[in-house]
Amino acid sequence: MAWEENKHIIMECVSCGLCQSNCPIYKQTNLESNSAKGKMTILFALLQGMLEWDEVAERMYECTTCKNCEATCLSGLDIAAVIEAAREELVKRGYGHTVSGELAKNIRGTRNPFGEDPKERERLKRLAEA
Repeated sequence: MAWEENKHIIMECVSCGLCQSNCPIYKQTNLESNSAKGKMTILFALLQGMLEWDEVAERMYECTTCKNCEATCLSGLDIAAVIEAAREELVKRGYGHTVSGELAKNIRGTRNPFGEDPKERERLKRLAEA
């Protein structure tokens, strides 16, 4: 999803905080910035020019996109769509997560995320079929 298409969701968040109770990352860290409410606040500050993309990157990658926040959101906002759009924009701006870059490189080069030799995979496939 494109960043531009999801900005309105940030503006619709009423910051009620009900999303915190279901967020597995928030439960582990107790950092409001790791809850959906916190992430929406951060992205709102980004939209207002108070933060830059490099300042929001770390928090945007600290989300499982499990959609538990959506289950308790009174406004029914698709927070995961916003997070995924923000991540896509981060990648475009050169702030992609290093793991994602490695996975993409491996998939392009060997057609699998682990970078394993395709010939070895074929050999193992034949063994499994025997």
